[in-house]
Amino acid sequence: MKLKLKIFSALSAASLLLAGCTLDSSGIIPAPESGNSAHPSQGVRIEGEMPAVPAGLDEYYSQELSWQSCSGTFECATISAPLNYDDPSGKKITLALLKRPARGKAIGTLFVNPGGPGGSGIDMAKSASYYFPTQVLENFDIVGFDPRGVGQSTAVDCVDDATLGRILDISYNRTDPGWEQKAEADQVTIATGCEAHSGDLLPYVGTISAARDLDIMRHLVGDPQLYYVGFSYGTSLGGQYADLFPKNVGRLILDGAVDTSLTSAKLSTDQTLGFEVAIRRYIEDCLGGLACPFSGSTEDVLSQIHALLEEALSSPFPTNNASRPLTQSLFFSGIIMPLYSSSTWPMLTQAFTALLEKNDASLFLKYADIVSEREEDGSFSSNSTVANWAINCADYPPADPQEVARASERLRVEAPVFGDLMTEGPDMCASWPYQSQHSPGVYKAEGSAPIVVVGTKYDPATPYAWAQAMNAGFENSVLVTWEGDGHTAYSHANSCIKEPLTRYLLTGEVPEDGLTCTP
Repeated sequence: MKLKLKIFSALSAASLLLAGCTLDSSGIIPAPESGNSAHPSQGVRIEGEMPAVPAGLDEYYSQELSWQSCSGTFECATISAPLNYDDPSGKKITLALLKRPARGKAIGTLFVNPGGPGGSGIDMAKSASYYFPTQVLENFDIVGFDPRGVGQSTAVDCVDDATLGRILDISYNRTDPGWEQKAEADQVTIATGCEAHSGDLLPYVGTISAARDLDIMRHLVGDPQLYYVGFSYGTSLGGQYADLFPKNVGRLILDGAVDTSLTSAKLSTDQTLGFEVAIRRYIEDCLGGLACPFSGSTEDVLSQIHALLEEALSSPFPTNNASRPLTQSLFFSGIIMPLYSSSTWPMLTQAFTALLEKNDASLFLKYADIVSEREEDGSFSSNSTVANWAINCADYPPADPQEVARASERLRVEAPVFGDLMTEGPDMCASWPYQSQHSPGVYKAEGSAPIVVVGTKYDPATPYAWAQAMNAGFENSVLVTWEGDGHTAYSHANSCIKEPLTRYLLTGEVPEDGLTCTP
């Protein structure tokens, strides 16, 4: 889930397009670990009658799903879905899917979502060998899809790349009496562009519509119940599906869970505190190593990083791109990205070393551009940033200014590095052409098969308390805990996590409720 800070803090903010995976220093997904042969080579298919088609949707549930070879060994398809499920005979949208066929005999289709919102399930399916052990790849057709509003599906479009880049790079000086007006003007630029290019789509890109799309996909691949793994925001999508279609739940893993009962201000507050814990743990690890560019106590280093962020606001640091110095907003995103996994903490050390010893902020700029999927020529390889805004604003009402003010006071005390970046000011969703009237709320999924919720103790983007809350909301679920660092667990934790989750997908055997695993 993208860090849901305000537009003036960091528009791109920490994207969970990387949900469940990490990057090496080159930005390439590393090779996966080999699977554990202790699992059965052939899983157990969920048998049963196909559920009834929802009223008025026969046209969509009966359409042909035609897979065509694409991108080498993959298969691609597009399907139609109603723009507005309350008017299924009206305008249609297109949804894009990519399948990685099972290496052996498929027991079913495993649908996947990497998070965001705004992340591409198509990209996740292409990289399935990183996310999943060999036994899953042998037994499932892995299908990723770009949710409505995202990527290759009918997508949200707002402004040209130059305008988006300018706004993502800018930082607003909160000592300037007119900074809020400047921030709001940039919000209006984005919102006006979205309305002009995607106005009909914006009310219908929320998670509830995406979950209904997922049920059409489940039906079209011929599975009577849904097999699904969702990371981060993908847990909200999977939870919404389970709440809408509890009897259609087969085997669902929701890793890095989101507490959908919270307001947008509370989500931002919790995430800010989560990243504050993560950077503290990074500093403690760095100070215990040999190549750390910092010295002194953990508190000393926290103060030094905060001072660097403040310096970037008034005097952006030089990078290898003379036209793009490291602003405070870019610096924030560049710090956040490597905090998603302890395996990428060395990237953060490398970047701080270059900045402190050579006054070179190029690596932070690189990391910030990974977050927003921005290319060297200034173009964006996806619409993930604007899709994130659109989906969040379709799911959550604008933040209550009084709640934000109270949260800001708390964060200034409890989050010495990042707290200043969560302060009072205009909320993007307040300028948005379409505004939700309520948050998603608690998912109950009454009558569903057992759902597996996974939480990581030191997860910065989806704090562990959120997994506890999602698990408590479901009528029938278990909670699995990874007592490690980083965002999500299944793709990089040890066998204590991987084996029971894989066994659950293959056989339906539910992990022990309360299972806790340590690094």
